[in-house]
Amino acid sequence: FFFHLAATRCAAEQIQTRVCTDLLIAPAYYLLLSPLYSPKMRSIIQSASRVATRAARRSQPLLGVSTNSHAQRTIIPSSLSLHNNAHRFKASLPLPDEEEELVHPPSLEPESLAQHEAEPHLDNNTSDTIKDYTSNMSKAGTPSPWAVFDAWGAGDDIVDPLSAADEGMLSPEMVRIPTSDEEREAGNLPGESEILASYDKLLKRKSSVHFGYPYNLMYNHEELYEFMKYSINNLGDPFIPSNYGVHSRQFECSVIDFFADLWKMDKDSYWGYVTTCGTEGNLHGILLARECHPDGILYSSRETHYSIFKAARYYRMDAKAIPTLPMGEIDYDALASEISKNRDRPVIINVNIGTTVKGAVDNLDRILRILKNLGIPRERFHIHVDGALFAMMMPFVDWAPEISFQKPIDSIAVSGHKMLGCPMPCGIALTRKEHVKKVEQRIDYLNSVDTTIMGSRNGQAALYLWYSLRKKGIAGIKRDVVHCIETAQYLRDKITDAGLTCRLNDLSCTVVLERPMDDKFIKRWQLACEEDIAHVVVMPNVTKNKIDKFVEELVECKEEYGRMETVRSDSPLVNLQSASWGGSYVEPSVGSFKEEF
Repeated sequence: FFFHLAATRCAAEQIQTRVCTDLLIAPAYYLLLSPLYSPKMRSIIQSASRVATRAARRSQPLLGVSTNSHAQRTIIPSSLSLHNNAHRFKASLPLPDEEEELVHPPSLEPESLAQHEAEPHLDNNTSDTIKDYTSNMSKAGTPSPWAVFDAWGAGDDIVDPLSAADEGMLSPEMVRIPTSDEEREAGNLPGESEILASYDKLLKRKSSVHFGYPYNLMYNHEELYEFMKYSINNLGDPFIPSNYGVHSRQFECSVIDFFADLWKMDKDSYWGYVTTCGTEGNLHGILLARECHPDGILYSSRETHYSIFKAARYYRMDAKAIPTLPMGEIDYDALASEISKNRDRPVIINVNIGTTVKGAVDNLDRILRILKNLGIPRERFHIHVDGALFAMMMPFVDWAPEISFQKPIDSIAVSGHKMLGCPMPCGIALTRKEHVKKVEQRIDYLNSVDTTIMGSRNGQAALYLWYSLRKKGIAGIKRDVVHCIETAQYLRDKITDAGLTCRLNDLSCTVVLERPMDDKFIKRWQLACEEDIAHVVVMPNVTKNKIDKFVEELVECKEEYGRMETVRSDSPLVNLQSASWGGSYVEPSVGSFKEEF
């Protein structure tokens, strides 16, 4: 009886192969004890026994490789539930009356195994034949991954690489979508649940070694899973409800109010919305600037995020890329000179609160002084603030410069999935209410007004941001910010002590270092690179234990491959040695390039 009870519990709790396989002995006990059971109990036990039998078959290794635990298949995916004695492993096929034969991907012959191991994989994508995702082939960083997973694997431990079986499960051949009934019924494709189980392992692995991009992976939104079944769409203006009733505007408006208060906007003076990302916020902010000053010139530093100059191209604006100081701030004298040359045209300035690569913060007060000294009146300039990451951090750093709408700024954009953490990219755009009137249009179809870049807007994002802000509170966000800054200082010191060039800007959690020579190391840790430098963005999911492992492997990389040489006399690596950063640095052993200065 207890074996049967365990078998039933196995089916109900959906546990994995190694447990279910042990229950294959249950049928023998059933033959002995079945007269004691009611018809309903016998039906339950028979169903559980079928599940256990299938489990044993499904536990065979895929691709003809190892038989260790990494190659075993999961029997009952965590998303599968049993109702009314039904069982199903292939979500795309009808429920069978008879026991179905399990389908495995084509196996590899032993002699092909070596070739399989040598080919590029999802977790070891370092082949020379892999397509570069950047237009500049000197940059070896990985494309920016979407944080589309909850934080499983983003804690203190580093998850093991994928097995060959899981790699094969995620191959193009296995994940392709059948285009005919014949192809679907051929039975040579794995079930969706199996594919997703392997994909989950991949995301756990990648999130555990996520160092190069500013995404907070430490979050838990389990309480919101129930709402994923709804098509929540905040189409139209967030403050003017449309006829579509399945929305989250009340939560979106609460999020906007929070940030308006954070950046000291007067009541009833502001307008904003939840965007798809920081880029959309920049596109909206620069659009408003152009509408306010159609003949204005956009000024921004060369180290500005690419979305600002993308906006200039989209809107056919004149734009000036201002040189930067060695640590990444805008060159204030160069900015003043360019504005002075074009006094006859309005001034549109993008102020970076944390540049993409170096995490540098432009001095807003100094820029405002430049405008005052040049005699530019308030009605002739427009300031947008790109604060994707650091505008969420600076209000929580003691004695940091203030980003506030009490100063003459006009709009700001931040990302929601970076500092706060969110399973989908999102952001917040905030501006003065009078500016948005210039783009507002009534749309009868919506029974609302069109004021945003997008039409349909993800209402889930607003709900998730609201939840994060409510759960964390001011104290929780400050705790995360302090962790990031202090841990970034720890990483900087560890890399410097290891004999490598490394810098960290004030108010920043972006640690800039000389680019490692091994591309496999770069891709393993998902580092973002620019020519001869790389960076690590320390987020709440980056811990000291992970940093210790990272630095250990970085030192091994240096010992095996050597150190990066500067690519030119004014390269980013040369700028890392400038006295403008303050403190000390480790001079690369790359010859006498400093003698050129």
